[in-house]
Amino acid sequence: MSAFLKIRKIFLAVSLFVVWLSPAVALAQDPGLAESNFANVLDGILAHSCLRKQNVGVNIYSLDKDKTLYSFQSNRLFAPASNMKLLTTAMALKRMGPDYRFKTRLFATMRVVEETLNGDLYIKGFGDPNLVSEQMWLLANELRNLPLRKIDGNIIADDSFFDDQRRIKTWGKKGGAEAHNAPLGALSFNFNTVTVHVSPGEKPGDRPVVVVDPDIDFIQIENRAKTVSRSRRSRLIVNRVDRGSHNQITVSGVISVSHSRETYYLNITQPTHYAAKVFKEYLSRAGVEVTGEARVASVPEDAYDLSNHTSVPLSLILRGLNKFSNNFVAEQILKTIGAELYGQPGTTENGLRAMEEYMLSLGHESGQFRVLDGSGLSRQNRLSPDQIVSVLRDMYSNFGVYPEFVSALGVMGRDGNVHRRMNGHNGSEKARVKTGTLSFISTLSGYFQSADGERFAFSILMNDLKCSNGRAWSLQDRIVREGLKFERETKGTELD
Repeated sequence: MSAFLKIRKIFLAVSLFVVWLSPAVALAQDPGLAESNFANVLDGILAHSCLRKQNVGVNIYSLDKDKTLYSFQSNRLFAPASNMKLLTTAMALKRMGPDYRFKTRLFATMRVVEETLNGDLYIKGFGDPNLVSEQMWLLANELRNLPLRKIDGNIIADDSFFDDQRRIKTWGKKGGAEAHNAPLGALSFNFNTVTVHVSPGEKPGDRPVVVVDPDIDFIQIENRAKTVSRSRRSRLIVNRVDRGSHNQITVSGVISVSHSRETYYLNITQPTHYAAKVFKEYLSRAGVEVTGEARVASVPEDAYDLSNHTSVPLSLILRGLNKFSNNFVAEQILKTIGAELYGQPGTTENGLRAMEEYMLSLGHESGQFRVLDGSGLSRQNRLSPDQIVSVLRDMYSNFGVYPEFVSALGVMGRDGNVHRRMNGHNGSEKARVKTGTLSFISTLSGYFQSADGERFAFSILMNDLKCSNGRAWSLQDRIVREGLKFERETKGTELD
């Protein structure tokens, strides 16, 4: 054996001995293997019997590496349900800005003299979807502090900032009394809903105690329900009936004497008249006497501004829109976009026109998608996971709107309508999502950050489900959990 070979043999032996004495070093995982393993796991999840494979699409896209991590039928079109609100939110932030504020203006044709307005008071709405009890009280109090103590005239409401279409055509001919079916209007109050509280009577045989909020003469109660013994099961039916001059809340069925208070949310009809009635009542509570009635008409051309009220910033309203998936807010925003971009009155059609222009700007051709409302309640909407991810990517790349966009999404396991999903899972707060739910349809899209800090946009669209939406949620949550723990490379670690 040559001297060189002897030296080489000794060197190798010493090297192996040194490695044996040194702490062990874990080998780094092949990035390609990590992606392959991830794909295999997701393929297994999507093979669940709950899903019809031809009606499921998924796209998981790396925002950091600018490439797709996983896709399954991601270019196919599906009904997105409330994932449509992602487009509405993106449009609102880009075209109106995070600091946009909705107005509600008060007008008069006569001057206030000695704290009295001898004439009608006009209230005009400009689409505010967040004119709720607190905001209406501020509006009444602002008027009271002019100062004003008496209005010797009527309260006249003007909703001409929007057209007179109360519902979206593709929602069907007639909607029920459910809160998510609330009608639209440029002047609206409390999402055009009424709250009904029902408590058991003191003893079996008594009528339950029914309380409505707001308590105004436009809302009347017909209580046919009965309190029953502890041994009987509660079964209440609470409904809203349009009686023309007023809305009637009907309560029937039975409630156990030991049952806790129940709360129901129902929509109302005639939103402009409803808002005017509420405003008249709030003025009275603020100490402003109104001698006339609540009516609906236009503000005269010779009227002057008496007071102006502005909403909270759009960025805050969008949190309520997405975290709790409020259909009414989405459609009000869509009509407002139409009015701001193409002139009054605001229409759903002009809002959709702006939406289509936005999708075209992202590179999607007309005819490759179908957008028919701003909320996703229409079952005829069609989007692909690729298209939704393109919206998420567009928002992510624009720091002028991205912070407000992502903060409006639900934090998995923490808030909104996903506060119970993945609750307790370590790192669930690193997923920001928008849900979508209709009968036999369940969707989930948003962002997440993986275990090694990589950021992703994703969209999961499931249609024609063969199981409950709850089971579909669990499959979506499994996909998100796999994304949260994904690592392209396992870092080397020393082992003693």
